[in-house]
Amino acid sequence: MHTSHSNKKKSLCKTCSKSPSIFFCQGCHKDFCNDHAKEHRQELSKQLDNIIQEHDNLQQNLFESMDKSRTYPFMKDIDQWETESIEKIRQIADDIRAKVLDIVDNRTVRITKGLKNLTKDLTKARFENNFIEYDLKDWMDKLNKWNKYLNSMPSISIVQDEKDTISIQKININMERNEFFHRVAGNIKIEEHGQVIIANSNDLSTVRCVGEYSSGQHKFRFKIEQFSTNNWICFGIVSKDAPIQETSYLVLTSFGWIANGWILLDGTSQPGDNKIKSDIIQDDIVELFVDCDQRILRLTNERTKIQQQLDINIETCPFPWQLHVGLRYQNDRVRYLKS
Repeated sequence: MHTSHSNKKKSLCKTCSKSPSIFFCQGCHKDFCNDHAKEHRQELSKQLDNIIQEHDNLQQNLFESMDKSRTYPFMKDIDQWETESIEKIRQIADDIRAKVLDIVDNRTVRITKGLKNLTKDLTKARFENNFIEYDLKDWMDKLNKWNKYLNSMPSISIVQDEKDTISIQKININMERNEFFHRVAGNIKIEEHGQVIIANSNDLSTVRCVGEYSSGQHKFRFKIEQFSTNNWICFGIVSKDAPIQETSYLVLTSFGWIANGWILLDGTSQPGDNKIKSDIIQDDIVELFVDCDQRILRLTNERTKIQQQLDINIETCPFPWQLHVGLRYQNDRVRYLKS
């Protein structure tokens, strides 16, 4: 906040509407008298205190999560399998442990790095006392982001590889991250902790999911809870490094389908199989199958069993891939179904 110029006609204090304003807040763009300027500044300080408290709570939760990460139940299964198989599979067990810990440690490093940067910003703000509402919102958004990321723990299970030729079945890690809608371009609202998206206007909009995929096979199911008669909804993948924009079908790395019968290839929409136009209706559940190893994308309507398949050009759509969904008409609504 700064002092108002004396050569201008002074406006009244926004709080009391009586005293002439002396201070103008650059954050909320309101005028305040001397007394209420102090109150306003105190209120901002309280909001910063709340954000710092949320920051400290998240950091404590992260420390607790780090302590628990080495005691997951499936680690005992690995140990038991190793004992029964004796020395024959000891090296395989060591490799699996390394992969599991790498998954957990990568999450920890990413969150720790984000919190470290946020800690610096909050410490500087407290020391210099130079912040406005925009800064408070930005810090709170970052806290919510890392809190959501911490709570979306990957689902890891141990599966036996029956195709392996050794006499004792080899084990592998089957890891699927808890997926959710994350980033938005356009006028889409995300609800229910990232499980539901709703179009707020008749404009092209895109939402991108949080997961990243570079290997293996992955299945994702979506329910179309509200669907206009205009038959426009987009499902597909895009390279993580591609910029997010409202017109998702124009992104160079975009591959997928639009429910008006068009397909997305290398950022261009082309006429496709007309069956898909009449195939998808409200309340349908569609499955998006992503095969990173074979570089295949497949869309299946669970009601009609109709499938559409695309080959992905890895040169124009490099790894890692992310899911994206596009909406165009107001109130259209899609739910991501947890596996």
